[in-house]
Amino acid sequence: MPTEEHVALECPYCRGEIYRPLKWFKQAYFTCPACDGGLTADQFTAIVGDLEQAFEETIDEMMQDIPGCGCNCGGNKTTD
Repeated sequence: MPTEEHVALECPYCRGEIYRPLKWFKQAYFTCPACDGGLTADQFTAIVGDLEQAFEETIDEMMQDIPGCGCNCGGNKTTD
């Protein structure tokens, strides 16, 4: 089972750090654990979208073919 990405975002009221799974910030309504200020997903839409895109790009980069080492072994060099 894949692990959920946790992020630390700043509360717009108390400026405290909220460290939660990314999907937590997509809830319709939630409260800041530090100040109990009421928050909505709309307050975090832009940053959550940017983070999701960055995570996707990172995954895409990791899935690309790894270039060979240049020794004609195809990048899968084994020792005898």
